[in-house]
Amino acid sequence: MKKFIIDDRIFTVKFSCDVNKCKGACCTLKGAGGAPLLEEEVKIVKRNIEKAKKYLTDEHISALNEYGFYEKSNTDYTLNSVNDKECVFAYYENGIANCSFQKAFLEGESDFIKPVSCHLFPVRIHGLKRNIMKYESIYECEDALDKGIMENTTIFEFAKEALIREYGSKLYIELKNKYLNNY
Repeated sequence: MKKFIIDDRIFTVKFSCDVNKCKGACCTLKGAGGAPLLEEEVKIVKRNIEKAKKYLTDEHISALNEYGFYEKSNTDYTLNSVNDKECVFAYYENGIANCSFQKAFLEGESDFIKPVSCHLFPVRIHGLKRNIMKYESIYECEDALDKGIMENTTIFEFAKEALIREYGSKLYIELKNKYLNNY
Protein backbone atom coordinates (compact mmCIF):
# COMPACT_ATOMS: atom_id res chain seq x y z
CA MET A 1 0.00 0.00 0.00
CA LYS A 2 1.16 3.51 -0.81
CA LYS A 3 2.44 5.33 2.28
CA PHE A 4 0.08 7.99 3.56
CA ILE A 5 0.02 10.66 6.19
CA ILE A 6 -3.61 10.82 7.24
CA ASP A 7 -5.33 13.16 9.65
CA ASP A 8 -7.03 10.75 12.12
CA ARG A 9 -10.10 12.99 12.20
CA ILE A 10 -11.02 11.69 8.73
CA PHE A 11 -11.88 8.38 10.41
CA THR A 12 -13.36 9.72 13.64
CA VAL A 13 -15.24 12.95 12.91
CA LYS A 14 -18.85 12.44 11.86
CA PHE A 15 -19.78 14.45 8.77
CA SER A 16 -22.55 14.50 6.17
CA CYS A 17 -23.09 17.58 4.01
CA ASP A 18 -26.35 19.41 4.73
CA VAL A 19 -26.75 21.79 1.76
CA ASN A 20 -30.22 22.78 2.87
CA LYS A 21 -28.60 24.49 5.85
CA CYS A 22 -25.23 25.65 4.50
CA LYS A 23 -26.65 26.63 1.09
CA GLY A 24 -23.52 25.35 -0.70
CA ALA A 25 -21.14 27.51 1.30
CA CYS A 26 -18.07 25.59 0.13
CA CYS A 27 -18.69 27.03 -3.37
CA THR A 28 -19.01 30.60 -2.08
CA LEU A 29 -16.34 31.19 0.57
CA LYS A 30 -15.45 34.88 0.55
CA GLY A 31 -11.74 35.58 0.30
CA ALA A 32 -10.80 31.91 0.37
CA GLY A 33 -9.49 31.85 -3.19
CA GLY A 34 -10.65 29.29 -5.65
CA ALA A 35 -10.69 25.55 -5.20
CA PRO A 36 -7.46 23.70 -6.03
CA LEU A 37 -7.32 22.32 -9.56
CA LEU A 38 -5.00 19.59 -10.80
CA GLU A 39 -2.91 20.37 -13.86
CA GLU A 40 -4.53 17.48 -15.74
CA GLU A 41 -7.98 18.85 -14.85
CA VAL A 42 -7.28 22.07 -16.77
CA LYS A 43 -7.65 20.19 -20.09
CA ILE A 44 -10.75 18.37 -18.83
CA VAL A 45 -12.38 21.63 -17.76
CA LYS A 46 -11.57 23.19 -21.16
CA ARG A 47 -13.18 20.20 -22.89
CA ASN A 48 -16.35 20.49 -20.77
CA ILE A 49 -16.62 24.23 -20.19
CA GLU A 50 -19.37 24.88 -22.75
CA LYS A 51 -21.52 22.16 -21.15
CA ALA A 52 -21.12 23.82 -17.75
CA LYS A 53 -21.60 27.38 -19.01
CA LYS A 54 -25.24 26.84 -19.91
CA TYR A 55 -26.12 26.76 -16.19
CA LEU A 56 -24.22 29.94 -15.30
CA THR A 57 -25.44 33.50 -14.93
CA ASP A 58 -24.33 36.23 -17.32
CA GLU A 59 -22.08 37.58 -14.55
CA HIS A 60 -20.23 34.28 -14.25
CA ILE A 61 -19.97 33.86 -18.02
CA SER A 62 -18.56 37.39 -18.29
CA ALA A 63 -15.99 36.58 -15.61
CA LEU A 64 -15.00 33.41 -17.48
CA ASN A 65 -14.66 35.33 -20.72
CA GLU A 66 -12.65 38.13 -19.11
CA TYR A 67 -10.40 36.25 -16.66
CA GLY A 68 -10.59 32.61 -17.70
CA PHE A 69 -11.41 29.83 -15.28
CA TYR A 70 -8.16 29.35 -13.41
CA GLU A 71 -5.11 31.04 -11.95
CA LYS A 72 -1.65 29.53 -11.88
CA SER A 73 0.96 30.20 -9.22
CA ASN A 74 4.18 28.27 -9.73
CA THR A 75 2.85 24.74 -10.27
CA ASP A 76 -0.43 25.27 -8.41
CA TYR A 77 -3.74 25.89 -10.14
CA THR A 78 -6.93 27.25 -8.57
CA LEU A 79 -10.36 28.00 -9.97
CA ASN A 80 -11.22 31.66 -10.35
CA SER A 81 -13.85 33.33 -8.23
CA VAL A 82 -16.45 35.98 -8.95
CA ASN A 83 -16.32 38.98 -6.59
CA ASP A 84 -13.67 37.16 -4.50
CA LYS A 85 -16.45 34.88 -3.32
CA GLU A 86 -18.33 32.51 -5.60
CA CYS A 87 -16.60 29.86 -7.67
CA VAL A 88 -16.79 30.92 -11.30
CA PHE A 89 -18.67 27.65 -11.99
CA ALA A 90 -21.22 28.08 -9.19
CA TYR A 91 -24.88 28.57 -9.99
CA TYR A 92 -27.90 28.80 -7.72
CA GLU A 93 -30.92 26.55 -7.58
CA ASN A 94 -33.52 27.10 -4.85
CA GLY A 95 -31.10 29.40 -3.04
CA ILE A 96 -28.34 26.76 -2.91
CA ALA A 97 -24.98 27.18 -4.65
CA ASN A 98 -24.23 24.22 -6.89
CA CYS A 99 -21.53 23.20 -9.34
CA SER A 100 -22.40 23.66 -13.01
CA PHE A 101 -20.08 20.77 -13.92
CA GLN A 102 -21.93 18.47 -11.55
CA LYS A 103 -25.25 19.62 -13.02
CA ALA A 104 -24.05 18.85 -16.57
CA PHE A 105 -22.73 15.49 -15.36
CA LEU A 106 -26.01 14.56 -13.65
CA GLU A 107 -27.92 15.61 -16.78
CA GLY A 108 -25.78 13.20 -18.84
CA GLU A 109 -24.16 16.04 -20.78
CA SER A 110 -20.61 15.62 -19.48
CA ASP A 111 -18.20 12.95 -18.29
CA PHE A 112 -16.63 15.30 -15.71
CA ILE A 113 -18.39 15.47 -12.35
CA LYS A 114 -16.32 18.34 -10.89
CA PRO A 115 -12.73 19.05 -9.82
CA VAL A 116 -11.54 16.32 -7.49
CA SER A 117 -10.71 18.85 -4.73
CA CYS A 118 -14.36 19.91 -4.68
CA HIS A 119 -15.55 16.30 -4.77
CA LEU A 120 -13.29 15.36 -1.84
CA PHE A 121 -14.22 18.29 0.40
CA PRO A 122 -13.84 18.42 3.44
CA VAL A 123 -10.84 16.17 2.73
CA ARG A 124 -7.86 18.03 1.32
CA ILE A 125 -5.04 16.21 -0.43
CA HIS A 126 -1.47 17.52 -0.22
CA GLY A 127 2.04 16.45 -1.08
CA LEU A 128 3.88 15.80 -4.32
CA LYS A 129 2.66 12.20 -4.26
CA ARG A 130 -0.85 13.31 -3.17
CA ASN A 131 -0.44 11.08 -0.14
CA ILE A 132 -1.24 13.51 2.66
CA MET A 133 -4.92 13.66 3.63
CA LYS A 134 -6.22 16.32 5.98
CA TYR A 135 -9.63 17.33 7.25
CA GLU A 136 -10.40 20.98 6.52
CA SER A 137 -12.75 22.21 9.18
CA ILE A 138 -14.73 25.34 8.35
CA TYR A 139 -17.44 27.08 10.32
CA GLU A 140 -19.89 26.84 7.42
CA CYS A 141 -19.93 23.04 7.79
CA GLU A 142 -21.06 22.94 11.43
CA ASP A 143 -24.46 21.57 10.39
CA ALA A 144 -22.71 18.78 8.46
CA LEU A 145 -21.13 17.66 11.74
CA ASP A 146 -24.55 17.42 13.37
CA LYS A 147 -25.98 15.54 10.38
CA GLY A 148 -22.96 13.21 10.39
CA ILE A 149 -23.64 12.35 14.02
CA MET A 150 -27.32 11.72 13.26
CA GLU A 151 -26.42 9.46 10.32
CA ASN A 152 -23.34 7.95 12.04
CA THR A 153 -21.24 8.77 8.96
CA THR A 154 -17.53 9.58 9.18
CA ILE A 155 -15.74 11.98 6.85
CA PHE A 156 -14.05 8.92 5.30
CA GLU A 157 -17.43 7.33 4.54
CA PHE A 158 -18.92 10.62 3.34
CA ALA A 159 -16.02 11.09 0.89
CA LYS A 160 -16.06 7.46 -0.30
CA GLU A 161 -16.95 8.15 -3.94
CA ALA A 162 -14.35 10.91 -4.25
CA LEU A 163 -11.65 8.89 -2.47
CA ILE A 164 -12.29 5.97 -4.83
CA ARG A 165 -12.14 8.37 -7.76
CA GLU A 166 -8.76 9.66 -6.54
CA TYR A 167 -7.13 6.44 -5.33
CA GLY A 168 -9.22 3.49 -6.57
CA SER A 169 -11.53 1.10 -4.73
CA LYS A 170 -8.74 -1.28 -3.67
CA LEU A 171 -6.97 1.44 -1.72
CA TYR A 172 -10.23 2.71 -0.24
CA ILE A 173 -11.00 -0.78 1.09
CA GLU A 174 -7.44 -1.17 2.44
CA LEU A 175 -7.69 2.17 4.27
CA LYS A 176 -11.15 1.30 5.58
CA ASN A 177 -9.96 -2.04 6.92
CA LYS A 178 -6.79 -0.60 8.40
CA TYR A 179 -8.13 2.61 9.91
CA LEU A 180 -11.90 2.91 10.06
CA ASN A 181 -12.48 -0.48 11.63
CA ASN A 182 -9.99 0.40 14.40
CA TYR A 183 -12.05 3.34 15.68
